[in-house]
Amino acid sequence: MALHARAATAMVIGVAFVTCAFLACKGGSSSGDPGNTPGVATDPEPLFRAIEADIKTTCGGTNGSCHVRGTQAPHWLGDPDAYLSAKKYPGILPATREPGDSTLLTQVDHEGPSLKHYPKLYEKVGAWLAAELPPPPLPSSQKFQVVEGFNLVNLNTIDTGLEGARISFLANEVSVGTLSITAIRIYAPQNANLKVESPFFVVLPLNGKVKAEPSVNGFQGELTVNAGTSTDFYSGKMILTRWDSAGQLKIAFTKLTSTPGVGANIGCTALDLFKTKALPAMRSMIDITGDDDNDGGTFDGSVIGQGSCIGCHGKPTPTNSGPSTAVSAMNLQTADTDPAMACAAARNFISFDNKPNSLIILNPTGKANPNHPIKPLASSDPVIQGITEWVNAEQK
Repeated sequence: MALHARAATAMVIGVAFVTCAFLACKGGSSSGDPGNTPGVATDPEPLFRAIEADIKTTCGGTNGSCHVRGTQAPHWLGDPDAYLSAKKYPGILPATREPGDSTLLTQVDHEGPSLKHYPKLYEKVGAWLAAELPPPPLPSSQKFQVVEGFNLVNLNTIDTGLEGARISFLANEVSVGTLSITAIRIYAPQNANLKVESPFFVVLPLNGKVKAEPSVNGFQGELTVNAGTSTDFYSGKMILTRWDSAGQLKIAFTKLTSTPGVGANIGCTALDLFKTKALPAMRSMIDITGDDDNDGGTFDGSVIGQGSCIGCHGKPTPTNSGPSTAVSAMNLQTADTDPAMACAAARNFISFDNKPNSLIILNPTGKANPNHPIKPLASSDPVIQGITEWVNAEQK
């Protein structure tokens, strides 16, 4: 697995390249720039027309043999009108409405050179794209890298009043270039209701074209999350192909709004059962394993020792060191000193709309994170039974 082994609160994911082949392309000269007036909307077409000849020379190839009329290259400068052709071609005007995500600006050298070899033309193309995509861009998370297993993406940078809004998921590179994202959940702030519409993953390779394709890497429709609650994020899963493990991701939303709200209880409602059933189960010895070879959840890791849920998720943080990945994912360090706090942390992994599918049950049975380093337990195992009894007693 080539995912970065960073703290679990860091985030993730890699990227897919838009298929495009440039044939032999030549460099072009710079044309006059009509210029932009700050604060005044600019008509984008004249900006394109001013550099149209240069773009065709640079990327169109000899006699248009590349992106004008080529048999192998995408015709994003196609006849009869290169301007209309470029605007219609997927990725040139990115779905995020951020000019910097355009495939024209993020393309790398291939059969032909990228626009970055022609700084003046690159700048003018950027100015044209900015005129085609006036602010604001779509709301989106900050860029993040993926870690193997549990990931957490904060949404509080999108707007004020979103402290506590976040998305969590499990990530697993099932094969080279294919990333599986499962158990995706969205959490609303304690004091605000969230409403999101048609979100999509934006794949940001380390070197290569950004992939912002809502129809491929996104979800359709609206989703409302009441204050202080969490719910499955649409289908709760996504497969990203042609994924670059060295790259990053962000999550963009066609629309994201919040309204004032008062969250329900975020503490445990069944604390006694947590202390008498769940905690003893979490302290029980289980088999700790090695890697499962990332083959989709089939156990094949060798047992390397004995441990417990608390032993990993409650492990003390060494001085001058950050918490372990397990503690970052679910912090049970206060299980002995403040069980109510540990209970509140654990209940974040209960799916109240479908308790049998709660991550806190699925993970130890091997049905969620395939890289969870324990030998999967049967549903009848006392560990699962103890946790399940507490989960079933917890209320929203």
